[in-house]
Amino acid sequence: MSPTLSIGLPEISEEVMEKLAEECEAQVSKFILSKIPEKSIDTLFVSCTLELVDSQLDLDVQLEISQLFDTGHSLDNLLQEATDYGVEWLENQLTEMKKK
Repeated sequence: MSPTLSIGLPEISEEVMEKLAEECEAQVSKFILSKIPEKSIDTLFVSCTLELVDSQLDLDVQLEISQLFDTGHSLDNLLQEATDYGVEWLENQLTEMKKK
């Protein structure tokens, strides 16, 4: 469960939310690949979904990863770190958008 952060939202359209979700997926994937060797990955699925409800933007990060061989990394810890990274990345993007 991600913490709730109240930063106030900039004007945000469905198109902008879709672009943010796609970029979030790319950023989270890049984060994971920076932590474990790409050649060890059998399956990597990253999905970020943004939903605006009652002036609250919810981010749902779904991750699935499996490895061909053990690299000594805890996948559970990595998935939590990647989720946290995605939330932090989105917060930074929204803060930057609000400044404009």
